[in-house]
Amino acid sequence: MYREILGYWILDPDDVRSFEIYGNISMEFKVNGELIYTLHSDIKDEIIIMTYQIKGGVLITDQLSSPHLEETKFVLTFDNKLELFFNGHRSIHIRKKPT
Repeated sequence: MYREILGYWILDPDDVRSFEIYGNISMEFKVNGELIYTLHSDIKDEIIIMTYQIKGGVLITDQLSSPHLEETKFVLTFDNKLELFFNGHRSIHIRKKPT
């Protein structure tokens, strides 16, 4: 499951509720355990560098600038989407090439 999550993911444009909650975000999972979480805006992108690991169907992240572990359940769907379940909300992400 680890290899399948690698790469660049954006919020699914059809997931309107997640855009309302999180804004325009992307995540890049790197092979070295680094996660680059970006909040995109017209003015300036905000980049948060994290580390991640996977245990079963749980994504465990740690933000380097404010260390604490967060656990998020996830599923990779049959149509190659990434569903994250965090704080009672499901967000849907699609794989994309970085621009």
